[in-house]
Amino acid sequence: MFTKNKSTTLMIFLFFSFSTITITGNYLPVYFRDIGLPTSQIGLLLAVGPLAAILTQPLWGFMSDRWRSTKKTLIVCIAGAIAVSIALFQVQSFIAFVVVMFLFFCFLSPINPLAESLALKTATEEGRTFGSIRMWGAFGFGLTALISGYIFAVIGIQNILYPFLFFGFFTFLISLKISDIKTTSKKQVTLMDAVKLGADAKIMGFLLLVMFISVTHRTNDNYLGIHIVQLGGKESLIGLATFIGIMVEVIVLATSWLWFRKFHEFFFIGLSGLIYALRWFLMSVITTPEMILFLQLFHGVAFGLFYLAAFQYVTKILPKELQATGHVFFITIVFGLSGMIGSLAGGSIIENFDSFVLYRVLGYSALIGSTSIFLYYIILANQEDKVVSNPSSIGS
Repeated sequence: MFTKNKSTTLMIFLFFSFSTITITGNYLPVYFRDIGLPTSQIGLLLAVGPLAAILTQPLWGFMSDRWRSTKKTLIVCIAGAIAVSIALFQVQSFIAFVVVMFLFFCFLSPINPLAESLALKTATEEGRTFGSIRMWGAFGFGLTALISGYIFAVIGIQNILYPFLFFGFFTFLISLKISDIKTTSKKQVTLMDAVKLGADAKIMGFLLLVMFISVTHRTNDNYLGIHIVQLGGKESLIGLATFIGIMVEVIVLATSWLWFRKFHEFFFIGLSGLIYALRWFLMSVITTPEMILFLQLFHGVAFGLFYLAAFQYVTKILPKELQATGHVFFITIVFGLSGMIGSLAGGSIIENFDSFVLYRVLGYSALIGSTSIFLYYIILANQEDKVVSNPSSIGS
């Protein structure tokens, strides 16, 4: 069926895998609100997913490197997520939600990080840009967000399980057709290698700084729907807003070959932080839900710049044999830990103040992250200059 090349099948897989994530990512908070959970409990539940990701994503990445097969790992994760999802939307008590949510995201959260790691390897092998493959995931995410918004307006958010199973089923079928990329490294990956990677000061320092930016993105992912509803908007507007932002992201990713290599990755990360800050400050003062549609134009630009640059920089400093482990670890910290912090803090801020205050806080956080990454780049550049001017200092 899919025989042209490895990237074609992977593009189709990314389209459906991101579509599956859209259902839970965009509409779980609305679903929890619809069944009567208070905002504080919603925040706790939304933090369970990132917690599961933090604890299990690096393990799945390690297993992918250990088995030297991203495909096998993806098949296991997709099958597990589908199985647990049936229980997720049947439970009633808050404690049961916590337990099942944790199990659900143990399987769901590694799918896209592993697929993106495979996309980068496939792009390198076929001489393509990473953005040209990754954009199909973004396109699937945006198109599904748009369609599902109107679907839920008709069938009701309480039937969220059915569209999730629909996209999950096709994701599983296509996972059987994707191809692994053979690693050139003959070194057998051990658990100690993965532990050492997590203790690398250069990697951790970079990830902690960009978290000031990524935490704002993840918080908005969780609470954009609630912000729209508080402004008087309907569920269909959530999907339309997401679609607009994602389509701009697709354009940014598709044209990355034109602009991406002209400057250092840190330039684009810092610039994205400034765009995020402007967006959040504007979100904190708008008065109608329709104004969010205009501000969603900033989403694709900011996230496209941030993600491509950060992912590419981490790839540069990772050992070849630990690419999958490192990529999943990157996403675990930058999106998993950020998501947990954003869920807990965002829910608390909304409960005690409102969503307008939340977006002001996000604006300051993005501004701090942007400033920090520029300063970090200056420090690294000065250190490299010292090494070049005094080679004898290497290893001293």
